[in-house]
Amino acid sequence: MITADLLLWIPFLVFFALLKAVLPIAAVKRACDACTDQCYRTAVSVNAWLLEGVLGLKFNIIGQLPQGRLQRMLVISNHRSWFDILALQTLIVPQGPIIKFLIKKELIYVPVVGWICLALNFPRLTRGQQPGGREKDFDSVTSAVMELDNSPFALLNFIEGTRFTSAKRDSNKSRYQHLLNPKTGGFRIMLENLPHADIIDVTLIYPREMNFWECLSGRLKQLDVHVSCSKADDIGDIKQWVNARWDKKEALYQANHARLNNQMNNGMN
Repeated sequence: MITADLLLWIPFLVFFALLKAVLPIAAVKRACDACTDQCYRTAVSVNAWLLEGVLGLKFNIIGQLPQGRLQRMLVISNHRSWFDILALQTLIVPQGPIIKFLIKKELIYVPVVGWICLALNFPRLTRGQQPGGREKDFDSVTSAVMELDNSPFALLNFIEGTRFTSAKRDSNKSRYQHLLNPKTGGFRIMLENLPHADIIDVTLIYPREMNFWECLSGRLKQLDVHVSCSKADDIGDIKQWVNARWDKKEALYQANHARLNNQMNNGMN
């Protein structure tokens, strides 16, 4: 059903994107942007109803989510599944600005999701082992931020760079049990170009490792969401600040697992 909802809006998104390209007039651009924004919000509203009303997912929110649609913010989060994107959209978009995010170039070949990213003109990162790949990524981040001009937005950054798995944790020698080591390069560029933005730090805690399709099947019944807000202007040493946030996320995961283990042990007694 969620896939059908996304497919429904693709023709509209493509139409408005093409119209802006064919008629590069300021008034036309504003009208197309407003229509695209409304399509985005409507799709998210339908998905939220499907997740919560049909699948029975409960979001246990600890902290205060953003309430203003005219805000300019950076959203950082740990990354466990592609479901993270649906969850963050459901949490932030209804009362806040629409979420934009950087995507791997390979994602555009994924049916439905890739088409939507193309229609919404999400910036694409060229990753890999080719020479200059890292510099191209940083250039993409800079260009993406500069193109946001003065419009409200929530620019999403998964600072770990990829989804968490136990295998990736071990191969990358992560110092965390439930997270990958954070990468601050892209986040640093975002802060340099958006010095006055609000920072929304989200920690998504799943009850166990679950893939995207397991979450959409209804097996995920509760997702704990910890939210912390900061000001970009208050961040001094970026690497130190991010590491402190990741230490906090790891502590939250450790506490959650201890609670689940206690519940399991009490249930067995």
